[in-house]
Amino acid sequence: MVNQNDATGGYSSEWARDIPRKRISTPYSLRENLVWLKNNLVGPSKKYKRLTSFIPKKSTLNEVTPKCSLGFLGDIMKMGKKDLQIDPAVKDFFKGVDFLVGNFEGTISKAKKVFMAQEHSEGILSSLETFFPPSKFVLSCANNHSGDFGWSEFNRSYQMLKERGFRVIGRRDEPSILLNNSVNITSCTYWSNQPNTPYVGYFNQAAEFFNPKADCNILFPHWGYEMQLYPNPKQIDLGKELLKQWDLIVGHHSHVPQPIASYDNKVIAYGLGDFCIGLMLKKYQYGIVVKVELGPGQTGQWQVGAVEWKFTYLHKIDKNLMEVRLEDECEYFK
Repeated sequence: MVNQNDATGGYSSEWARDIPRKRISTPYSLRENLVWLKNNLVGPSKKYKRLTSFIPKKSTLNEVTPKCSLGFLGDIMKMGKKDLQIDPAVKDFFKGVDFLVGNFEGTISKAKKVFMAQEHSEGILSSLETFFPPSKFVLSCANNHSGDFGWSEFNRSYQMLKERGFRVIGRRDEPSILLNNSVNITSCTYWSNQPNTPYVGYFNQAAEFFNPKADCNILFPHWGYEMQLYPNPKQIDLGKELLKQWDLIVGHHSHVPQPIASYDNKVIAYGLGDFCIGLMLKKYQYGIVVKVELGPGQTGQWQVGAVEWKFTYLHKIDKNLMEVRLEDECEYFK
């Protein structure tokens, strides 16, 4: 638990110090790094293709009385020196949703970085502000890049998001948010690129963050493996087990789209790919946007009702500008 009575302004003294970091920002073992390298060179991987499939792009899982609508998008990665704009059709897709949820991957920082760190510039916030009202935009900061710059820079970036009006979750003492006094969204990460990042919420702590008083509990985990189009058997089994407690799971970290599946009328989106990224590599530029309706079903228990999703692709406009657009297909699933 967080010690709220120490001399560090409400944070654990273990958090409020910068611990030496690894020189390279990666969460994987040697074997996992070799697989990651292979998938980046020749992938993305289609291994385990036969184990999962997408639900239709417009689906109704349960008949509910809609009380809340949520939108989700893929990883918000650093844009480097490029600007980001969002096509009006993407904005129209989310028109009418009560809240939008995304994974803010990285840290707004100009500090000295380690290799492969994710450093955002403040310009990304202007793009997000014109896309969706910050007061209704939930940004998760629990991901494998949370520790790239250490505690001080992480928290400075975290507070900056708040000051710009965004709803921010993912810090160890703020892993969840309760929306409209009904819907609890819990953010956590399975991975950390640095060994000492006690200030974020972790996957093995997720059960602590479940809110039994909420009408609906949604898990928003940073999990799985990068450049893999399909979850492996262990992740599938884990997802099914988690759905016994959680009402909806929307994952991130894969950097490529992964199936949005359904088990026992509950939805699990394994990974939404990338919403934006400055890398000019096609395999990193596909994502998924999804919106869901939530509300009480016939028994009065809240469930997922209507679901709609579409692929996105990040198009190059010129050398300094990229634009997110909706796409009918993703070539990797043809």
